[in-house]
Amino acid sequence: MVMSTEPPLMTMPLTPAAIEQRRRFLADASGRRVDLVITRNRVRMISVAYVSEGHVRLRMHEQFLHAPTAVYQALAAYLRTRRRTEWAVVAAFARQIVVPASSSRPRRRAPMVAKGQVYDLQAIADAVNARFFDGQIAFEIGWGPRRRRSSRRQPRSIRYGSWTVATRTIRINPLLDDPRVPREFVEYIVFHELLHAVIQSYQQGGRRIDHGETFRRREAEYPDIRRMRLMSKQLLSLNGPSFLLNIAD
Repeated sequence: MVMSTEPPLMTMPLTPAAIEQRRRFLADASGRRVDLVITRNRVRMISVAYVSEGHVRLRMHEQFLHAPTAVYQALAAYLRTRRRTEWAVVAAFARQIVVPASSSRPRRRAPMVAKGQVYDLQAIADAVNARFFDGQIAFEIGWGPRRRRSSRRQPRSIRYGSWTVATRTIRINPLLDDPRVPREFVEYIVFHELLHAVIQSYQQGGRRIDHGETFRRREAEYPDIRRMRLMSKQLLSLNGPSFLLNIAD
């Protein structure tokens, strides 16, 4: 069962050839000559200048190289039509880009460690990607850091995973790296996070919607989804109320 696919432009590593492929994608989809400049501008994430009829100069932050295909499609449509609705999709991605202040050192990203004591996330994610997405999603995956929390009350929820769109990275809660956790549940959580790469969050009424109607409908097609959701609730008591393992965003 294939849930969705992305054009090949998202599967290449970020080499000069991949940047050129993105430029060609925008040019072909917009019907314009596109000059693409990649920047590290700390203020303006993207700018468009119409040089002449059919000729566009585009400057965009390097984080746009990780943007999902839907953003590139919207950008190409905007270059062709200048419609605000298309630009809103591009602007929404730009607002998610976080650039360190010039006076501070660049923030170090925690290393991505996919191989755990029980489960190898990379092997699991590659299999899920191939099965449900034709292997078209480009991403990195790793276990999140362990954090102890003392509490007398049983936690009501656990964040099992997170998807960061700007870096296309998935972090999985290390609580799941446990022989008592079925592999099929880890596969489901990885599927859930990969689905975020296909179906983007959006703004509605001033709120960010991560799991909209389209997302929920696609997720409901996952095999044995009811049992997976029941298992999610059951795992809350796996380690008792004394500590809860969470992951950082």
